[in-house]
Amino acid sequence: MKLLVTLGKLGTKDEFVQGVYSKFSARCLKSRADIISARQDFHEIGDMFLRKNELDNFCDKTIKLSEQLKREGNTRLSDLLINELSKMCMSFNKPKMAKELLNLAIENSRKKNDGLHELARLIDLEKLYKETNDRKALMNVLGQKKDCCKRIIKNYEENAANYDSILKTPTPKEGVQVQLAFAYSDLAGMIEKRKPQDAIKMYKKSKEIYRGLNRTKEIEYLERKISKMQEKYKLLALHM
Repeated sequence: MKLLVTLGKLGTKDEFVQGVYSKFSARCLKSRADIISARQDFHEIGDMFLRKNELDNFCDKTIKLSEQLKREGNTRLSDLLINELSKMCMSFNKPKMAKELLNLAIENSRKKNDGLHELARLIDLEKLYKETNDRKALMNVLGQKKDCCKRIIKNYEENAANYDSILKTPTPKEGVQVQLAFAYSDLAGMIEKRKPQDAIKMYKKSKEIYRGLNRTKEIEYLERKISKMQEKYKLLALHM
């Protein structure tokens, strides 16, 4: 479905955009709505609202539509809209709304036991907290990311089967292992000064993951990092 309509024939631009969204909602609520076309139209309509500086209005409408779709049993399209909207809010620099939507998307993925989508949204949330320098929230989401990666690796085939995507293939198991190594390293970096021994343990866990993946460059970097930290805190202990 292409949204090629002449604006001048449909009243004001505002009326046109609102009307387009109403028609989009009606199409989505049909029992056999095409999910690929819906995704494409959703992004086109989002661009219209963005040009009118009405992204908040677009978010409100989409959240209501998502809730209605879920009530009517179309969980797949409902969750897709929330996932897409969360990514749009990140792109359009709406951090507060993006956080709310990402947390909702994570909750939706957990209910479906879709660990790979959960991980993708946790990575988005991690990026957001790094950009806003929210250390407390970042520590929390890194812990969630670590636990999520471990769950996926333990039952990778099940998570791959539950990965509900219309375009992308599941992230390979190796990619999840790398994300787990990142989580350990990032957590270690955040506690280096306060809890150096715990940080060293986390760096070692990250190194062992890379060893299993034969990632020589990362192994060598972490070995140097661990060695410097051990030497530093040995010297500090001698002078206490």
